[in-house]
Amino acid sequence: MALGPYHLFLVISAALLLLNGVSVDAIPEELIPVWTPIKNISEPHVQELGEYAVRAHNEEAKTSLKFDKVTSGETQLVNGINYRLVIVALDGPIVTPSDKYQAVVYEKRKLDSFNPYPV
Repeated sequence: MALGPYHLFLVISAALLLLNGVSVDAIPEELIPVWTPIKNISEPHVQELGEYAVRAHNEEAKTSLKFDKVTSGETQLVNGINYRLVIVALDGPIVTPSDKYQAVVYEKRKLDSFNPYPV
């Protein structure tokens, strides 16, 4: 994942503070993105992100996991949204404790255009 401007700002700020002998603890808490629990984990968009994560992992790792469901997750507002999801993905016919995975999916929202609708 490439660093967005916000991430880059935080990294550079932390580096400068450390070089000047200032603790990272001195960074105001409101500037540090927090993880917030997802209230409706069964929301279709959340489940689609989980399915995407398994599909992307399968392509990258040359595996054949089968997406079952997202069981919990959190979001983090950055220059877009990070989703940290706990996913059940099957590697066989029976669900086992080892079928749980954690994935972080970065979703960037960017408006490409906004124009009057022709009447």
